[in-house]
Formats: sequence, C-alpha cells, structure tokens
Amino acid sequence: MIKVFICANSTVELDRLEALITSASSLKLVGSSLGRASLRQQLADAQADVLLEHSLVVDLDELRLEDLDAKPVARVLLVTEAVALEAVQAFDSGLRGVLPASASEGEIRIAVEAAAEGLLVLHPDVVGHAATSSSFSSNNSSASFEQQLSPRESEILNLLAAGLGNKEIAWQLKISEHTVKFHVTSIFNKLNVSSRAEAVTVGVRRGLIIL
Repeated sequence: MIKVFICANSTVELDRLEALITSASSLKLVGSSLGRASLRQQLADAQADVLLEHSLVVDLDELRLEDLDAKPVARVLLVTEAVALEAVQAFDSGLRGVLPASASEGEIRIAVEAAAEGLLVLHPDVVGHAATSSSFSSNNSSASFEQQLSPRESEILNLLAAGLGNKEIAWQLKISEHTVKFHVTSIFNKLNVSSRAEAVTVGVRRGLIIL
C-alpha cells in the first residue's frame, strides 16, 4: 500500500485529490494540508511515501521542500505548464513526477504509483511543451533526458528479453501493470526505440542484458 500525503492551495482541489486517493485500492491517504504551512512537520509525522502537491504558483522557490527530517518523500507536482519545465530542471531531490494541473484522475493515480517505484514521470503535455519552448535549449534537453537505465528498468529490460509480458512482469516484481507500462515507456525513450524487440536488440548491444 502506497502512503500518500496531499497538499493543495484550494479546498476544491484538496477535496478532489483526497477523493481520488481514497478511491484507489493501491493507495492510502495518510494526511492532507490546505497550503504549505507546517508541511514539512506534517510530512514527518505522516511518514508518507509520496507527496502529491497541486499548486498554481509561478515562483519555484515557493515549491521547494528542503531539509526534511522525515524519510525521503517522492514528490508528484501538479503545476501549470509555464513552470513545469523549470520544475523538472530545478528540483533534483525527491521530485519524481511533473504533470499539468489539468491532468486526469487516472493519470494522477498512475503517476503516484510510478513515483513510489522511483520512476520519473513526465506528462506528454510537459514533454510536448519542452519541444516547442524557446527557453528549453537542445543542450538542456540532452542533459535532462539522456539518462542511464535505473536498476528497476534494467531488471524489467532483462525480463522483456526473457519474453515476459507486462502482466507476468508485474506479478514477478510485485508491482502494478500500470507501473510496468511506465517503466517500459521510459526504457523505450532512453534507448530511443519503439518496440520491445528493438529494446532487447539495443540492450544486448550495449551490454544491458544478461545473456
């Protein structure tokens, strides 16, 4: 069960996100906060796995969450596209997901599950905005997206090479199929491939798959 703490700056959004989390069988709501006052202490007390935060602020300094006394918390931010790209680049501690404030309930739920597994989740709208943003240079793009496979992604890539499907991988690793799909998509992006066969071929060529 993934323990989730919610923070929002409006009662409407707070109520919506609370209902979303409590309705998901794989998630458990352990606390919520209207605004960020005393947020660090509340997180420390709740011992949450994921902080789901909805904010419409444009000043990223207001979104920082430093010097936590609690265990590291995976953060999923729901923000405007105007600051989404900056958030991806600015926060290097705890941030595991950036979605537009308009993300659907299904997208938010899946992002929380993926973030708890350590996967970095970028919504397609955020990535699409990156491709057309004049402030997002090609050098920054390369620095942000050219990454090594995480240990979990390497594990899944080897299971793909063994011929396992998403359901079998999910069962073996004790994670949801949605999380497996996110990992597979991330593997495809990092290896610059579009199919499982290509991923396995590139993985073998790069020594990422144990034969």
